[in-house]
Amino acid sequence: MNAMWVSLKDNMHCCKITDVARLHAKLVRRNRSSSAETKLKNEATDGDENPFLQHKFRHCYFRNRFHELENGDPSRNIIEMIFRGSSANPTKKIKRVIKVNNSPDILEKFEKYRETVKTISCEHHKIHPRSTVDGNELLQFYGTTMRCCGKKTHQVSELCRDPTCRVCRIIQSGFNTSYNKKQGIRLGTNSEEMSEDMTGISKNAKKAVIVCRTIAGGIVDTEDEYDSVENGLYTKNESITLRNPSAVLPCFIIVF
Repeated sequence: MNAMWVSLKDNMHCCKITDVARLHAKLVRRNRSSSAETKLKNEATDGDENPFLQHKFRHCYFRNRFHELENGDPSRNIIEMIFRGSSANPTKKIKRVIKVNNSPDILEKFEKYRETVKTISCEHHKIHPRSTVDGNELLQFYGTTMRCCGKKTHQVSELCRDPTCRVCRIIQSGFNTSYNKKQGIRLGTNSEEMSEDMTGISKNAKKAVIVCRTIAGGIVDTEDEYDSVENGLYTKNESITLRNPSAVLPCFIIVF
């Protein structure tokens, strides 16, 4: 599974190629005195807007943010295999697979965060070598909903302006939504598990999962100083909670 994902990242130009691990590991806590750690904690994020409620958005819309993959596309086949391999119901019908086209600024922000995590790991001699090599990059799923993909003949290529379309608002804000600011960015290894509160969801919204590259860094089981927090590390449904949106890079959207 990991080999397929690494190959797909290369062919689809998701970003810089790094090895992707699926297994979490508990690491020692960071020392609070690190200058790199302070930089990581205070790194600027997008504004304080509420993407779920506002009709007018500050961020720019650039065309072709999405690229929908047709049935039979080799890349779509791989993504579907990854989804089904991480699902409790592998026979579930997949309606759409959409590639996220990330801007150079977004990619640079992601890689900059990785380098900061690596620096912190080296300074504090973390026991997990993955943190010093690639920031402990993991393939994770973010479960949510998408409303602008209802029409079968409509090709999704741009961010919609519907304030209730969670996928578009999440991608537009870089995961820096009001919900994630309060609860953290919860991602998991189960491709069908929802990452958000699903109350009040429109009947027209479709379930969707965002396939993400994440820089997990040091993983702990408390909410003190950390890069990410583990939830059910040794259970069937593993998940982590990240606080910094720069640690998450959306790559594909699966609508089911």
